[in-house]
Amino acid sequence: MTEKRLLRLRKKTKGKKPNFVAYESWRYKRVKKRWRSPRGTDNAVRHKRKGLPKSPSIGYGSPKRIRGLHPSGFEEVLVYNVHDLEKVDPEKQAIRIANTVGGRKAVDIMDLAEKKTIWILNPRVILAEEEGLEEGLEEVETLSEEDLEELELEELKAGKKKPGKKKVEEAPLGAGETDLTLIKDIDKNTTKKLQEIGIFNAEDLAEETEIDELSEIIEVPVEQIREWVKKAKEITKKKDEEKKPVKKKKAKKK
Repeated sequence: MTEKRLLRLRKKTKGKKPNFVAYESWRYKRVKKRWRSPRGTDNAVRHKRKGLPKSPSIGYGSPKRIRGLHPSGFEEVLVYNVHDLEKVDPEKQAIRIANTVGGRKAVDIMDLAEKKTIWILNPRVILAEEEGLEEGLEEVETLSEEDLEELELEELKAGKKKPGKKKVEEAPLGAGETDLTLIKDIDKNTTKKLQEIGIFNAEDLAEETEIDELSEIIEVPVEQIREWVKKAKEITKKKDEEKKPVKKKKAKKK
């Protein structure tokens, strides 16, 4: 499986993962909610009886190939100064600027990271008065999403920024339907099997290369899967053509 699909699969499985809490933390205030494994001989949670909170097991873990990766697919590297960027691989790793790093160092790190095309997971927004730019930066802070939305609203009111056009949403498919159900010989049971291994739509199926491995998992002949991949590529091609803007022909002047 590709890393892109494994990341999607991890996101889906982590959404279903329960919160692991300490035994009887819901009953006594003195017991904190953080997980502690029960060690009692007759403890019901340790015996995994019904009606009680779930305990951690290996099945809740993420795939070994992407374990510890950021949702973007990069491996996180904590950076404290400019010298730490020398060991970073821009193709596989992304940097996170440490919280203890000051304003001036953060600017130097971001400038060098931009030159080396390194992805920054927590870029800082620098706020400084126009008069004091030569002397130095006065305030350095990381803006939250709410702060950014407020700034955009202020810009809209001031007339600096024009509001973007809202995208027209496409009509949703029927209940239990996806792009995969549009392909011939793919029923709801096969779509469930495909979704379990990270194939959620026609685009994912079109990118599939490990056909032999896929046929063993979902128990479908290799030739049948190759036909599905061809049809999935046709569907994705049509979608790309529909997304392209249509050029209007200019009327010729007589």
